[in-house]
Amino acid sequence: MPKLNPKVTVTMPAYNASKYINEAIKSVLTQDYNSFELLILDDGSTDNTWDIIRQYRKDPRVRIYRNKKNSGGGAARNKTIRLARGKYISFCDADDLMLPGNLKTLSKFLDNHQEIGMVYPRALVIKTDINNKMLGSPYLRGQNPDKDWDLLKNTIGQGGAMVRKCIIIKAGGYDETSYYSPVDYGLWLRLAEIASIKYIDSNVYHIINIRTKRLESEDKRLYNAYKLHKISQAIERRYGFKL
Repeated sequence: MPKLNPKVTVTMPAYNASKYINEAIKSVLTQDYNSFELLILDDGSTDNTWDIIRQYRKDPRVRIYRNKKNSGGGAARNKTIRLARGKYISFCDADDLMLPGNLKTLSKFLDNHQEIGMVYPRALVIKTDINNKMLGSPYLRGQNPDKDWDLLKNTIGQGGAMVRKCIIIKAGGYDETSYYSPVDYGLWLRLAEIASIKYIDSNVYHIINIRTKRLESEDKRLYNAYKLHKISQAIERRYGFKL
């Protein structure tokens, strides 16, 4: 029987992910850890993503939800956080793979370090196109946030990370205002102002699959403008300097 209050909730929002979500789900369910739930949200998919998700509805560790319409990345992630029963939130996108040892290692770290609000592991990043063809060589992502200024570089990898639910709620959750937004970066900037963040420099505990699509020039302009807006907001919050 599932625990009514699992320690960790793994969140997995999905949109038109039928080609790869099955492997993502399996990678979570095979974790060597027994106090977690996997919360999957189909965010209005138009393919057969929901049919695949429903195959896991009888697994006591899995909770499934479905939006009638696509709400966007930020809104979908916030919904999974609101629904989460665990005190720790872990992130696994529908095209990622969670590697063995992730939940056990990161939850133990948070258990033993009450002063830390968020922890994230080294991850292998693979970039592919819409046809699943690899673009360039894979690379490792992971860097101690203390070694680089977060206003200049996003050092935090969302995939496979774990954060205390109370902290992510206090930080205001993900931004839901922009379709082209780097929604995690804005959250990390706010979270770093209220909690300590730690990078575990050890094994690779997650594979992040970045599926790229060609953006029109106007899309790129909006994306970059949004990112700069989040940085300027952080500067004003931290230093009182309004740009």
